[in-house]
Amino acid sequence: MNDPIKHSVQLKINRLKSLPALPEASVKILEAIHDPDVSIEKLAEVLALSPGLVARLLGLANSAYFGQARQINDLRTAIVQVLGLQLVRSLTVGIVLNVQIDSSQCRGFDTHSFWMHSLLTAVAAQKLVACDPGTSVNSSTVYTAGLLLHLGVLVIAYLFPQELGPLLANEQRDYLTLSDEINRQLGLSHYQVAYMLLNKWQLPDVYQMILRRFEDLDLTGDDAEPIHILRASQRMCCLLIEEGCAEPERLEQIAWESFIAKDAIVSVYAELVDKKEAIQKLADAMGAR
Repeated sequence: MNDPIKHSVQLKINRLKSLPALPEASVKILEAIHDPDVSIEKLAEVLALSPGLVARLLGLANSAYFGQARQINDLRTAIVQVLGLQLVRSLTVGIVLNVQIDSSQCRGFDTHSFWMHSLLTAVAAQKLVACDPGTSVNSSTVYTAGLLLHLGVLVIAYLFPQELGPLLANEQRDYLTLSDEINRQLGLSHYQVAYMLLNKWQLPDVYQMILRRFEDLDLTGDDAEPIHILRASQRMCCLLIEEGCAEPERLEQIAWESFIAKDAIVSVYAELVDKKEAIQKLADAMGAR
């Protein structure tokens, strides 16, 4: 980047520090979903502070992904009988943050593609955890982290629509190569941008840590395992969107790079292939306005 462009970008990056605070209703909703002792009744009451959120959750409960034979018309039934408390918590985090950031000024930003990458990564991470009975990683945590992994792309679409638009114009671009291009253009990745937002809005430390360290090549200790799972999930997501049925060598490479058993990677990838159409419909429901 030449100096004038770098200066301009730095000025805009400073705008990240002045992103609007979350509305009071959203703060109460995030507090409720992170309260381990919250009752279903209390959760439904707090979620009702946002009619748009309720409509989105009901839309998800009635989506083809969950295969309900009858119409689900009330939030409590959606939570108890269809989505489940943990999934509602994860989906609510993603929806609340998404609705606060307007990406409509960024030509080329595809809401369906954004949610497809986010959901596939989340589902793959959750399934990888299920394949390892010895892991200490919480499946709900990696699911939510998967939904938040690309939040920075949304923030950049809001803050830098003119800069991001051309990067999204390449139809062959996946979110792996997009990350590299964003880093080259802005001097920081969309993971770092998302970390700044989560830090500002004081979301749980575990999600901040994952985004802050996602590109760290020297991971050790408790931080390493969830990030390795999410990296593998992200790679599988891009492979599925790009190629469909992948060559075994590609999956073996993902397993080797993420320190995850090859059998687990192959098994989860096969499940993603089977569920791709259903997840596409779920992505449409998540992105609906």
